[in-house]
Amino acid sequence: MKSYNPEMHTAEHILNQTMVRMFSCDRSFSNHLERKKSKCDYHFSRALSHEEEVLIESKVNEVLAQELDVLESTISREEAIDGFNFNLDRLPEESGNQL
Repeated sequence: MKSYNPEMHTAEHILNQTMVRMFSCDRSFSNHLERKKSKCDYHFSRALSHEEEVLIESKVNEVLAQELDVLESTISREEAIDGFNFNLDRLPEESGNQL
């Protein structure tokens, strides 16, 4: 059974949105989340500069420093696609209709 680390999962979402906003790229195509060390892989045409890396870290930390509440809710597969335009391509069919 894969262990679940909610803090790193939340940080992944923040990093993904930061990358999308800064570089107009897609969310990570692969990731490995652990408490001590994690990674997210992006399709990117070049290496990030040191300045970009520092800015990304700063932006992610700004969001984390707000200590915003994280809520979990369930929606139907149809609502995820039609109402929110979520891309569910990587979600297994056996996940069912309630997401």
